Amino acid sequence: MKQGKRKLIAFGEMFLLVSMSFAVAFMLSESIGGRVDADAMSDAFAASAQTGGGPPVQTGGGGLVGNFNPNLPTQNALAPPPATLTPAGAGTFGGAPGGVAPPDGPLSIGTTVGGASVVPAGTQIVAGSVIGPGSVLQSGTATLSNGVVLQAGQAVPNGMTATLASNGVMGGSGGSVSGAGSTLQTFTGGPAAGGGAGADLMGSIFGGKAFGAGVGGALFSGLVWGAIAGGIAYFVAGMFGQTKKQAESIGLGVGAGAFVGSSLYLYGSNYVLAYPGAQLAFYNTAFGAAIIGIGVAAVIIIMTYKKEKKELVRFECQAWEPPTGGSRCDDCNNNPLLPCSEYRCRSLGQACEIANPGTTEEKCFWKSKGDTSAPHMVPWDEALSPDGLKYYPDAEISPPNRGFVIKDSAGSDTCLPAFSNLEFGVKTDEPAQCRVDYSAKNTYSEMQFLLGESGLFLEEHTQRLKVPNTQQEGDVIPEIGVDGTFKLWVRCIDSNGNGEDSAAVAFSFCVDKGPDTTQPTIEGSSIESGMPVQFDVDAVPIEIYVNEPSECKWSRLDKVYSDMENVMECGTDNYQINADLNYVCNSQLTGVVNRQDNWFYFRCEDTAGNVMVTSYPLLLKGTEELVITKTGPTGEFTGSTNVIPVTLEVETAHGANNGVAACSFSNSENGRFIIMDNTENSYIHNQTLDLSAGQQAYYFRCIDAGGNLATSNTSFKVTTDTTDPLVTRVFKDGNSLKVITSEEAKCYYSNTNCDYNLADGLVMLYEDATKRNVHTVEWSKTATYYIKCEDLRGNQPSPNECQIVAKASEM
Repeated sequence: MKQGKRKLIAFGEMFLLVSMSFAVAFMLSESIGGRVDADAMSDAFAASAQTGGGPPVQTGGGGLVGNFNPNLPTQNALAPPPATLTPAGAGTFGGAPGGVAPPDGPLSIGTTVGGASVVPAGTQIVAGSVIGPGSVLQSGTATLSNGVVLQAGQAVPNGMTATLASNGVMGGSGGSVSGAGSTLQTFTGGPAAGGGAGADLMGSIFGGKAFGAGVGGALFSGLVWGAIAGGIAYFVAGMFGQTKKQAESIGLGVGAGAFVGSSLYLYGSNYVLAYPGAQLAFYNTAFGAAIIGIGVAAVIIIMTYKKEKKELVRFECQAWEPPTGGSRCDDCNNNPLLPCSEYRCRSLGQACEIANPGTTEEKCFWKSKGDTSAPHMVPWDEALSPDGLKYYPDAEISPPNRGFVIKDSAGSDTCLPAFSNLEFGVKTDEPAQCRVDYSAKNTYSEMQFLLGESGLFLEEHTQRLKVPNTQQEGDVIPEIGVDGTFKLWVRCIDSNGNGEDSAAVAFSFCVDKGPDTTQPTIEGSSIESGMPVQFDVDAVPIEIYVNEPSECKWSRLDKVYSDMENVMECGTDNYQINADLNYVCNSQLTGVVNRQDNWFYFRCEDTAGNVMVTSYPLLLKGTEELVITKTGPTGEFTGSTNVIPVTLEVETAHGANNGVAACSFSNSENGRFIIMDNTENSYIHNQTLDLSAGQQAYYFRCIDAGGNLATSNTSFKVTTDTTDPLVTRVFKDGNSLKVITSEEAKCYYSNTNCDYNLADGLVMLYEDATKRNVHTVEWSKTATYYIKCEDLRGNQPSPNECQIVAKASEM
């Protein structure tokens, strides 16, 4: 309905503006253009006559002539010779300033004179010439514009013109020429005075004679009128609440219609001035041209006017909530195979609660089964923001419903500015779920939106919203009027479902309906100022967040909005706000220089034409390439168990912050990468893994704060050694007993038997600490040595076994 109303306004504006442009063009062409350019039209006719007849032509700023061919004789054929006008006898020419008389000398054939100019008696007029009302024919005959023959001695009646059928002479004391722009074919005397340079310029521009009074002049003046009418229409459309795109559509349509209509009308107007008796086609008349112009404007507006029907599909991801009531609470107690738990109990209904929690007698029951009272709501003062607002009772709300008006704390009628943020809330006397809507629906289930977008049963609820614009929101939210007052209705239900058809509470506030004179504000951006960006980046995607619908631009230099080179793509519809209730503009920032500070500046213009006067600055730091200087491990790792602990290592340098980066690893180049331990705010990164035996390969990816990426990999071998070290040789060497093992190991002995733990044995010494496979002990002839050895991986014989027993009798 409101869209149709605005469309009607648009067509009303279109009709008035096109009609106005035609009317002004008509007046100017009649009062300015025709008068000051009459001499040019006369020149056109003169040129035709001097070349032996034929159709008149355009000369200088001359008049528009069609296919009319008077077949005029040349000046040499005139008889008697033309009289000479003197200043005393010439009188004044129409449009001449101060009654200036023409100078002496003969006039050229076809000279154009101003309307109502007085010519002396005896002036020779050749056949085919047109004389105006009040002129007296001294000799010859002429045909009036109504077809009646004018005889010698008769004057041309008012409202008519006469075309000479034969050469004649102007009689009496002179007569008026036929209106502004009329042409005399044999008029003699000084040249006609014009209307001055200013009038001549105005007539040329607005009267269709800038490039000759033909098609070129009409088209040029049509463009001028189209531009004027289109500009006025664009401005007026904005005042009537049309959006920028809608105003552009109206301006384009009105401008095009004014261009077409004015061009057609001016063409016809100039033709009539050249040939007063000519009959114009319908489309060259003022009425016909206006109809065609309005039609053109209507077609363009219909084709380009932004008609949108928005269907908002809401997808909400809310925490699952059990159904209201408690009719299924007992189901939890009736399953002998699955004991009732608090989780199972509460999932059966909002009013289900566990009794005797933590005991063997846990039971699920319906709490407050007899409760039939709806939750009681009161406004929540602490939730109201911005500061300085207060709830006041709304006397317009009829019981049983209640209402509150949100005003400033002083109680004044000051309204909230459009596009500002508003937050209000309610408190309930029990846990409740609440909804909000634009109208007082009959039941809770009919209401559209969860209050605060939360489905939880709570005692405190808040709602944040962007204050709508009174001129633009009606198309999307038809329930909200454009009178400046907005009303939101709230209703709540408790865990038992009480409140389904209870009284609702209305929250009202008014929005300033005055013209928007506040410049838009950029609330933030997707990239924090001062952040580094990737090395050698071609373009950096950016989002800026604006408090109201706007068009935004950016530049590398701090310029005024109109001079900024780069236009952003902005969402301007009220459903395109983000979670912070701001409108989003997107672009790609280019021209980032490596290793330098890069400043960017943003400005916006809102739909009312208010422009930011101070730029929003953003600093992006150019970086250098991130490199990985070290990876590990390499080589071979051996252990005595099925899995062996191995530590992966990566070191990074340069980049956005001297090598500080986050690194991840994977055992596949295209697999899933896992963040390494000890990788935040560091250039050293490591991760310990338990690996089984085999050849291992790991891949690393490191990325810094600027988005610089470095990759590398390492490979190593893991082997498992589960065998005990072997004693390859034992012998007496001087006063020592020497034992040589197959690998580095640590050996122990006992002089009693093999049944001992290593911790209880006596340690043998290394002959060479750098070669730990030769072990020695002092030799005794009477001793028997029960020897056990453990390798560096912990492999050792069973507690009651030895690797070797050495006796003196056997050495």
